Amino acid sequence: MRVPRRPLTWVITRIVVALAAMAAPVALAPSAQAAPVGPDPVILVGTSGVQWADVSTATPALASLPRQGSIGDVAVRSVRRSACPVDGWLAVSSGRRAADSAVDPADSDTVPACRPIRVRGGAVPGGSATVVDWQRYVDAAAAEKFDAQLGVVAPALDDAGLCATAVGPGAAIALARPDGTVQRYWPTSGLTEALNGDCPLTVVDAGAVRDPSDAGDGPAEQGVAVAPGDRAAQLRAVDDVVAQVLAAAPANARVIVASLADAGLTPHLQLIAATGPGYGPGWLRTASTRQVALVQATDITPTLLSLLDVDGPAGLVGSPLQNLSVAEGKAPADVQARLRKVADLEQAAQEVQSLVAPFFNGLVVAQLLLYGAAALVLRRSWASRRRLTLLRTVRRIALVFATVPVATYLANTVPWWRSSHPLLAVVLAVAGYVVVLSLVAQLGPWRRWVLGPFGAVAALTSIVLAADIMTGSRLQTSSLMGLQPVVAGRFYGFSNVAFALFATGALLLAVAVADGLVRAGRRGLAGLAVAVIGLVATVLDVAPAWGSDFGGPLGMVPAFAVLTLLVLGVRLSWRKLLLIAAGTVLLLTAVSVVDWLRPAAQRTHLGRFVQTVIDGGAWDVIARKGEQNLSILFGSVLSLLVPVAALFVTLVLMRPSSWGVRALARAYDRSPTLRHGLICLMLLLGIGFAVNDSGTAIPAVGFTLAIPLVIAASLRALEDDDAPAEATAPAPRARAASRLRPTAPPRDGSPA
Repeated sequence: MRVPRRPLTWVITRIVVALAAMAAPVALAPSAQAAPVGPDPVILVGTSGVQWADVSTATPALASLPRQGSIGDVAVRSVRRSACPVDGWLAVSSGRRAADSAVDPADSDTVPACRPIRVRGGAVPGGSATVVDWQRYVDAAAAEKFDAQLGVVAPALDDAGLCATAVGPGAAIALARPDGTVQRYWPTSGLTEALNGDCPLTVVDAGAVRDPSDAGDGPAEQGVAVAPGDRAAQLRAVDDVVAQVLAAAPANARVIVASLADAGLTPHLQLIAATGPGYGPGWLRTASTRQVALVQATDITPTLLSLLDVDGPAGLVGSPLQNLSVAEGKAPADVQARLRKVADLEQAAQEVQSLVAPFFNGLVVAQLLLYGAAALVLRRSWASRRRLTLLRTVRRIALVFATVPVATYLANTVPWWRSSHPLLAVVLAVAGYVVVLSLVAQLGPWRRWVLGPFGAVAALTSIVLAADIMTGSRLQTSSLMGLQPVVAGRFYGFSNVAFALFATGALLLAVAVADGLVRAGRRGLAGLAVAVIGLVATVLDVAPAWGSDFGGPLGMVPAFAVLTLLVLGVRLSWRKLLLIAAGTVLLLTAVSVVDWLRPAAQRTHLGRFVQTVIDGGAWDVIARKGEQNLSILFGSVLSLLVPVAALFVTLVLMRPSSWGVRALARAYDRSPTLRHGLICLMLLLGIGFAVNDSGTAIPAVGFTLAIPLVIAASLRALEDDDAPAEATAPAPRARAASRLRPTAPPRDGSPA
């Protein structure tokens, strides 16, 4: 059959019609751009006074969190020693430490110890409201030195075109704008309706758990506890809110449950958990602490903004929560093992607090007894043989004392805090390591040299602390001379105490190594050894990934540079000293700028200080550190004695014969680099004291290592002089060295 031919116009018309028919469904369908997909919902459930030790079968919702998601402890330290519920919510609002103003003792009859949070408005569910005491909070933040700006979350969300819903009075603080108003506020009774809203962020105040037994002697609190009754009733009330949230939350919601403040006057690490996409079973971690299962309250704000893909303001000091998941092998699959970790962190933090003061008091008393014993054995009335025995005994005791500081860190390899008698357990752990370290120092081949054991103890101290910062600062955490999580001053790197021990150990190690080389006639190699040890120590101290110490290099670089020149026999001049100072500043500036070039969430305080300089707040930071140092220095008579004692020790080290310290003068004669090294040590500790906040601790702690070692070296010099000539005959190499620097009598010509 013949098909009739159609006109060309007819064919084109039919094609156009067919194409239009095919395109019609696409044109009529909703456009993907017209209905953008927002971020997955984020829910923060905040409470106060809840620890993992409180979780049991009586709190089923809280007990389900370790099985569902990532868990950890949160350090809630605010402006004062313990944090009130309002302080925790102010930390979320500002991303920094902030707190309500302190209670005036004159008003103690009418003002509660922790004031309640009051919100005006909210008559219409989901409508606007105002935080009643907002201006007081703003004034209190301005009066402190933490540069907290309240109300940073809501403006950041506004800039991103996102909304947020506050449920309960604490949540109103978290989401308030800088003027104290909240756009969407629901009372706690409207929790379910609020969770069904269209805002990607919901913040829920689950109430506070307050401990009447930990209230102290202050005024009774009013309006803070969730419900009348005992602690168990308050915990059940919080658990009920958490259960409602978990039941109503969408499947794709990220839920963070965090206890943001303490239950009373005693500071504790609090509970935190995160569930939902990205937070599978495991532990929590943040870049701000670098500790497994340990985060800060100031990490909450950057976490909320990061989960919503919102850029936060520059002033945030925390970092987003990270998941160390079981699936990736970064946490054990056993739930009880993960709970044991968070329990250990809290238990160790609590036990060590009561032990620090007795330990330091005992250490000071013991060292004073050591000084007295050293002075006693130097009396000339002892018979020669008995004197030699006493010299050896006190020297060995001095070396034992010098190993105590590093032993306090090694003691944390043993879970002493789990003992029913933690004080006894930690003392035994420290004593065990002291024995081991002392034997290493006194029985090694280096024992034949005057500065051999001296250098061995210094090396052990610096190596242990270096290894610790390179592996996560776990030995320092909750140790007798280390970092205290509840204080939340530092969580990684070198604190002032650790820096003082590490830097002192590294410098004295350089002195011991250089001394042997100089006595062997290899002065150039000795200078190189000092420079290399100083370079390695400074890199470890200043590197953001390890020591992350801003003030330490300001003392270490000049001390090692001056020691290098002195060992090489180079005469110092003001020009050389100015060049060393300029090089120190340039080095620290370069490291800080490199750290600043990293993403904001990964910066340490080195990079954040560069940003502070750019923002024009550098002087405020310097002034705050100076004020803090001066307040500590003049806060007590004992603190004021530290610089006086440091000055006296410096004078003695420079001219020991003038002060009657003939044993030290004899050690100087036998060890060519010892005098130079000790003067450089005083330079290091003095600069560290001046440029660090809480710098008073630096010389005081450095002396606990240095002075016992100096005593040991001095007594060893006297031993060698008093021992029979055949017992101290130098080795062939040492004879050449003795010709280079012969032993000389004390400068005053009198016998030892």
